[in-house]
Amino acid sequence: MNKAFSNILLVVRIYGSYSRPFINYCLKNDLLKQERDFLLSLKYSYDSKNKKSLKVINARLRTNPSNSIFYLLLFRKLKVLRLLGRQDKADNIYQYLRNNVSNISPNIRDFIISELIGHCSMNELLENCLGKFHVNGSCLNDSAKAFLEINIGRNLVRNEKKEGLEHFRKAFELARTIPHPSGMITSANALAWYGKKYNMDEATRYAKDALYWLGWYFENPRLYVFDTALEVLNETNDTSFYEVAKDFIFLYESSPKEEKKKYKKRYTQAKRTLSITFYKSDGKMRIFLRKLNKQKYLERANISKMEIYNILHSKIKNIRGETIRKIITKNPELFKEIELSKLPEGFICEIAKKKEGLQDGIDAVINERQTLDPFIQARKDLAKAYLERMPKRMRERFIQKYIAMDEEEKKIIDRFARDYVRYDIKWSMRVNVPNEMKDLIQYFHLKKRPASLSYWAWDDEEERERLVSTLKRFK
Repeated sequence: MNKAFSNILLVVRIYGSYSRPFINYCLKNDLLKQERDFLLSLKYSYDSKNKKSLKVINARLRTNPSNSIFYLLLFRKLKVLRLLGRQDKADNIYQYLRNNVSNISPNIRDFIISELIGHCSMNELLENCLGKFHVNGSCLNDSAKAFLEINIGRNLVRNEKKEGLEHFRKAFELARTIPHPSGMITSANALAWYGKKYNMDEATRYAKDALYWLGWYFENPRLYVFDTALEVLNETNDTSFYEVAKDFIFLYESSPKEEKKKYKKRYTQAKRTLSITFYKSDGKMRIFLRKLNKQKYLERANISKMEIYNILHSKIKNIRGETIRKIITKNPELFKEIELSKLPEGFICEIAKKKEGLQDGIDAVINERQTLDPFIQARKDLAKAYLERMPKRMRERFIQKYIAMDEEEKKIIDRFARDYVRYDIKWSMRVNVPNEMKDLIQYFHLKKRPASLSYWAWDDEEERERLVSTLKRFK
């Protein structure tokens, strides 16, 4: 087995889809065709293209691959079939792999056994299906243990057993220590979805955690996390609902057709909520407007004296969204200073409606844009961290050149900044610095590994070339 392939298997086993840049790197280097196909099947699954993944696996299995690749492909096929809902076929492969464990190379045996344990934990009691496999054995690393806890938790909560939530909590903490982003997000999302039946405050907290870590670790968001968050935030009347709904709409509209089908109902709900044109003129709204009126902000918004009087003296039950938009538009600096969460609900909704994009880039940090969406906050935190790692003089020059760029170029730089911070952790595998990035790494005083991984995070050559050419504009 190719040494580079052995290394990437270890990274994948520990980090899951977070290892995507390493996969791209290996696919561009010397690997056997059968090894490349295995990695390609992984990428398709990470992109929820499980039918394509299965097609690649089946085509390679027909070519009589080496012993190790044969069993790795079967392990992948087991997982993909399960994701496609073809449980009977998945169970058949499980039985075959279980009966042939002794024939599997020791180099990959633990990898496959951990998947077998995970599979059977989703279908029946562990003690009935594991046989000689042991949950506490050395074959299970922390990543596998996290997903085992998730599977056990799901089985329990689906049978109306609250203790399943404790298994989700264990999974979340295990995944955080690795870190394993998919494990973190999956367990937090489960705590939100299943936990809302028992404790809405805790469910809300975990829904926001899932959104935050989704924004921190992944460029391509999982809409199921937004779906759960919107369900929970709507039930709790959380004011962040409006902005999360608006951002969900942006992401939904650029998603593949398959994803759109799954979440069309949530999309319709989000659009309907953001089409509100009247808001209750309750106590919080009137107190806030009276403060604005004392400082002449309502007059500046060209609101008639009669309308101001009616709003402030409870003569009307509802205030028009158009009126709120006038106040926001005519007093932009005021609404940069006031904390978003302290605004009346109508103002929060109307500010969310005004968003023209995700507003998650470096310009959001420069302009100190506020957000109530944890997904956006995470991406802003990444941009802020990237800027803070630059020497002050270089940061000032960088910001000036960034401001002068067009929107498409800014998006490329924003993505690079996020990826650079995301991948700046200790990894068990090295990558060679791309020749195209060497001068840029030196010029920007960047670390070699996260900068290289940020380059390989892009999926195709054309995207990587655009990244390099855009970065060169800063020199």
